[in-house]
Amino acid sequence: MTQGPTDADLALLERTLAYTRGKTTAAEAFVSEGESTPVSFEAEKLKEISTRQTWGLGIRVFVDGRMGVSSTNDPDKLEELVDRAIELAHYGPESELILPNPSPDTPSIETYDPAIEEVTTEAMVDAGRRLLDDAKPLEPEALYGASLTHSTGRFAFLNSNGVSFGHRKSGFGLFVSGTLIRDTDMFFIGEGDRGCSPDWDMQRHIDGMRQQIAWGKEIAHTPAGHMPVLFMPRAVSSVLLGPFLSGINGKTVLQGSSPLGGRIGEQVFDKRLSIVDDPTLPLKPPSRSYDDEGVPSRRQFLVEDGVLRTILYELQSASKAGVEPTSSASRGLGAMPGAGTSHLTIAPGDASFDDILRTMGDGVIVERLIGMGQGNVLGGDAGGNILLGYRVQGGEVIGRVKDTMLHCNIYDILKDIVAIGAETKELGGSLSTPAILCDGVSISPKTDSD
Repeated sequence: MTQGPTDADLALLERTLAYTRGKTTAAEAFVSEGESTPVSFEAEKLKEISTRQTWGLGIRVFVDGRMGVSSTNDPDKLEELVDRAIELAHYGPESELILPNPSPDTPSIETYDPAIEEVTTEAMVDAGRRLLDDAKPLEPEALYGASLTHSTGRFAFLNSNGVSFGHRKSGFGLFVSGTLIRDTDMFFIGEGDRGCSPDWDMQRHIDGMRQQIAWGKEIAHTPAGHMPVLFMPRAVSSVLLGPFLSGINGKTVLQGSSPLGGRIGEQVFDKRLSIVDDPTLPLKPPSRSYDDEGVPSRRQFLVEDGVLRTILYELQSASKAGVEPTSSASRGLGAMPGAGTSHLTIAPGDASFDDILRTMGDGVIVERLIGMGQGNVLGGDAGGNILLGYRVQGGEVIGRVKDTMLHCNIYDILKDIVAIGAETKELGGSLSTPAILCDGVSISPKTDSD
């Protein structure tokens, strides 16, 4: 649950801000600490067991209408930290932002599962071996790997207006992958997930890989042209969401490079598409009671029934735009905060998977792409090489596509969506999404002359 900083963290933050008084007009400081234990297997052999610890103290100061940031990994050097931030502020960006004041309306969010304390290295090693044992019969010629990680962390914050908060975080991740090499063909498969609670349900990941192998072991010819493409949940995340999230970043809008600037309240997508950003969900990795600048968290629609509802602003971009911040700030040590999302939910539709395939007729299913970021991403361009995808013919999957490029513009294909799946999949504890079928997507297989 959300709580105040520990006594030790609060004392350190208070000493840090005390040293800024008389030298700055405002300041904020935070402590970030984490510990993770990864266990990894490569080529079906145990490769690594380690424990990694991080600790840092960060600060942002405001001096003569400018701001500067700095950080340290040494709690005994806070005076040096403050002096360096003040010096950097003289050359930093101009800012008229006002730090938040304490709020009585802050939600209490569960972000830590004590069950993480019961996870042992031995249990993760045993689970990894069982994962590999279960995966091997799926395709005996493939080589498999696995990784498991459990982690804990805490974050504490204090600003010169008196906003003070802290939270603990727990994390657990489990992933399994395989590679089948035949001559010049490499077939990559994999499944996994992460969250705040230990999750030893390995069967669903094995079942997912079994489906990938059944569909993709044989290679199918893919024609070139514009055709229907079913974006599976991972492809929704990487292909469709990436350009959109860039477009609703307040800094991008202020620069005039986003096609979504000035379009709040307009219909920009198919009316069946709704996207919610919700940092108040319990036990999700991005959940929090405050954002990283001390603004209370809240649930908000990014898109509602196809209508654009939100542009994401942290304090600096909100100040420049003359609007309220959207509780979207995230930050790292020694860096200025930026606007981002927490847990995203894309509303499901009403189409079963079989219905979607029948509707598609002939087309391509896309699971994963590589080489993303080509074209005018801010303008909505998305594409890359299909790392894992399948050919659909006559409403049935007939094999895997190989050496094939995909390109589309999300603002075109999401205006008239063909179908949205009824089932959703949770990805990495930060996205819940169905599969989405779009038409008019450019597919370009490699030819002999290429």
